[in-house]
Amino acid sequence: MKASTMTRHLCVLLLAALLSACAGFGDGVRVISYDSGERWLNPNFHIIEHPFTDEGTARAKARADSLCASQQRRAVQSERACSLEKCTTHYQCVTAADAKSYGL
Repeated sequence: MKASTMTRHLCVLLLAALLSACAGFGDGVRVISYDSGERWLNPNFHIIEHPFTDEGTARAKARADSLCASQQRRAVQSERACSLEKCTTHYQCVTAADAKSYGL
């Protein structure tokens, strides 16, 4: 790989990291995204930290729906853990066909 191409890739990674860190700044929702395959720039697994309120839960679900919709997939909650102040909710982006076949 050429040095300029590598520099460009590093800049994209830095920008993605900064945007991920700022995601939800101000509304109490923070997104951490992971990918289970080689397409790491197109994550399909999101951990969302949000306030332990009904509004925080709704904002987290809306954020997961938005992230998955960009891949033409549905956000399915797979795990959730809460303290008295905040929750950490895991979402998996799945295709409509997979969601239907698993009854999601």
